[in-house]
Amino acid sequence: MELQSITAHAQNLAHTVRRHREAHSLSLGDLARATGLSKTSLARIEAGEGNPSLETMWRLGHALGLSVGQLIEGPEPAPVRVLRASEGPVVKSAKGMRSRLLHTDTSHHRTEVFELDLPDGTHFEGEPHGAGTREVVHCVAGEVLCGPEGHLVTLHAGDTAYFTGSVTHVYAAGRDSGRAILVMSYPPES
Repeated sequence: MELQSITAHAQNLAHTVRRHREAHSLSLGDLARATGLSKTSLARIEAGEGNPSLETMWRLGHALGLSVGQLIEGPEPAPVRVLRASEGPVVKSAKGMRSRLLHTDTSHHRTEVFELDLPDGTHFEGEPHGAGTREVVHCVAGEVLCGPEGHLVTLHAGDTAYFTGSVTHVYAAGRDSGRAILVMSYPPES
């Protein structure tokens, strides 16, 4: 079941990247220059192979004008959708953070919900998102450090932080490890 789930997510990503690259009239070489990724890596992603890191997904999304959630979310959900604890697209950061997409709202004002797993020693720096992007982090277990660079706050289970996502921001494990729910809210698209 898990292998099928990984394959389905890789195929969603492959389809989305290829569709948006072609819609922007970009060759693989053009996209490689825009992302700093190799054409070979991009070809593997478009073939549904590999498991790109969060950093790679961010570069792709930035070059294609998409969020990470838009890259990995599958087709429109059914009227009622249940996401079991072991399901959902997972993206891992090279710095150790694991994020599982829980929901993407594709309405005029887009919102994405992720579950973050921050093992001991994790320190992830998020690139700035577009102006007006807001982030809400709710710690569900352990200890989580988060916020704009230079203004980190420590959250314990039950604590919530709100901050702008339009500047470099950090997600890090506290003394041991932490788990959190991240809600990203993007400004309405023009």
